[in-house]
Amino acid sequence: MSQLGRSAGLTGFLEFTRELGLDAHALAAAVGLPGEVLSQPDLRVSVELMCRMLEMAAEQSGAEDFALRLAERRRISHMGAVGLVIREQPNLRSALAAYARYQWLQNDAYSLTLEEFGDQAILRIHGPPWQQRQAADLAVTTAVRLLKSVMGEAWKPLEVRFTHAAPARMESYRRLLGVTPLFDQDGMAIVMRRADLDVALPAADPEMARDLARYLDRMTADRRTQLRDKVADLIVALLPDGVCSVERVAQQLGMDRRTLHRRLSAEGTTFSDILDATRREMAASLLVNSDRPLQGVADILGFSSLSAFAHWFRRKFAQSASAYRNRHAGAPHRPAEALVPAE
Repeated sequence: MSQLGRSAGLTGFLEFTRELGLDAHALAAAVGLPGEVLSQPDLRVSVELMCRMLEMAAEQSGAEDFALRLAERRRISHMGAVGLVIREQPNLRSALAAYARYQWLQNDAYSLTLEEFGDQAILRIHGPPWQQRQAADLAVTTAVRLLKSVMGEAWKPLEVRFTHAAPARMESYRRLLGVTPLFDQDGMAIVMRRADLDVALPAADPEMARDLARYLDRMTADRRTQLRDKVADLIVALLPDGVCSVERVAQQLGMDRRTLHRRLSAEGTTFSDILDATRREMAASLLVNSDRPLQGVADILGFSSLSAFAHWFRRKFAQSASAYRNRHAGAPHRPAEALVPAE
């Protein structure tokens, strides 16, 4: 099932590419998107195709920071009703809860979770296993820009984490994020002071927030998402813990193992098939789009040892992980699934 997002995710793309000497309509056509995505913000289109277009634009323009500079043009108003319900919340904690709850209306390939530890809070951004640098940069920078829009431009996170390798130049990252981010991390995240969660937001209008939430909740109630997509999302989140079992995934979904098996069977798949496909996509993306050591890749994929990962990888890809990385090092713009051989 294709993961869809609002074409508002391409806000500013037409103007920015024109400034860089690119033809946005030609880029859209090259990846199979209709030209209307560049002018109509409420179309629901493939997130993966939009991400491919970002990678292509960055490659053709030579602007490694393409997505960051695109995110700079974003305003909370571009998120429509979702942006309004976030802005009208009484404090940042409520705003982030609304952000996580309604993110799927903007882009259902990404999800958000908020964790609190000691005096810190961590907003984790869970992306699809096939995402590459530009998509990750856009997702994280958009989240930071949203936080600044409700907290004030002077607000800064404590840390910003990316899973991909560090860029050649850091200027745009530092300027837009307010800190020097960390790269080759286990997940994408924004770390902030826990006390920030209880800061009152100046633009809050609780009554309007409730009205908008009721409207969005009616849309949420009508949502139809295949179970296999929810399972894949949980696998991505749970693999680094090394305990990504069918029992744990079923528990997270509020059902027992047999119910999960029966419902996945009705969709023509199994937990093992989804786990294997997700691991393969993640492995391809991590090896091509990051410089992390093979042990780090093995850890993120939930393998108990490097040798277990090496054996699995050779069986799935008919070559070693090092050979695969070397072979595809010159083609980071290719979508991950194109790099995964069919069995």
